[in-house]
Amino acid sequence: MSQRKGWKKLKYELLYWALKGLLIVAGWIPRSLLMWFFKNLAGIAYYIMPKTRDLAIEHLKYAYGDEMTDDKAKKMTKNLFKNLGRNFTDVIRYPTMNSVDDILEVLEVEGEEHLLEAYDKGKGVILLTCHRGAFDMVGYYLNLKKYSCIAIGAKLQDPKLNELLVNNRRNNRHALSDFVERSDPRGSIKMFKKLKDGGLAFLLIDQDTDKVQNTFVDFYGKKAATPIGAAVLALKADAAIIPAAVKMQPNGKHMLTFKPEVPLIKTGDLKNDINVNTQNMSLALEEFIREEPEQWVWFHERWKTKPTEDVSK
Repeated sequence: MSQRKGWKKLKYELLYWALKGLLIVAGWIPRSLLMWFFKNLAGIAYYIMPKTRDLAIEHLKYAYGDEMTDDKAKKMTKNLFKNLGRNFTDVIRYPTMNSVDDILEVLEVEGEEHLLEAYDKGKGVILLTCHRGAFDMVGYYLNLKKYSCIAIGAKLQDPKLNELLVNNRRNNRHALSDFVERSDPRGSIKMFKKLKDGGLAFLLIDQDTDKVQNTFVDFYGKKAATPIGAAVLALKADAAIIPAAVKMQPNGKHMLTFKPEVPLIKTGDLKNDINVNTQNMSLALEEFIREEPEQWVWFHERWKTKPTEDVSK
């Protein structure tokens, strides 16, 4: 084993045990103290992670143009870091939340009638969300409410760490959710089957990744490579599309918002329908992000792929 691989393995091992320890002790420490600690730790990270910080500042200025001054972008980025710390508090507290009553101690919900109306049609629901706030909490809440769900995500490089994080998201004592890895060749089939059985498929399409097939749509008025999976599944399964997102409120509680169904456009021109529906989904998520820009992951390179590049992989 090379020295580099050895250090990498040691890093993952240390990270695994640190996170495992956090998951255990998080239930013993008052939430307010944990939130204060992680908020301030993230505030320090703003200064010691210059590459991440500068990417967020650069992307904010690119998205908002002349209305975003340097000072405003720096202030928003500092708040973004602190919000990430505050949100992390409840992500590691999932093992303490074993019922709907437990999660509602830290979460408020609005607009769930939109989800119920779509769910009751029995045709399946694309639950569309974005990396705003403690976004994992959307799926966790749905799981505790006993909706039949499936989610897809990227597999972490370290198997032990990947298993720990997946199990934390699902809470195996109560899990009704299925989780498929993005690399799973049968992932789309599993999600389609869940939709045809009347369940929920939990998807995020607000990042630029070359691991899936994309199309270019407007995001903040700029062309951005956007995954088409949600649109393809919705069209094939004739499923409803419900946008949902979480944000941290000033009172320290999260707000989970479900919005009305996004109309599914079906003209018979599959390529055009995929593009139009992906655009409409992206606009629905952009609306969430514009509401609380300091809680979205601006350090992600959302406009990394240029329209001249091949996005059909």
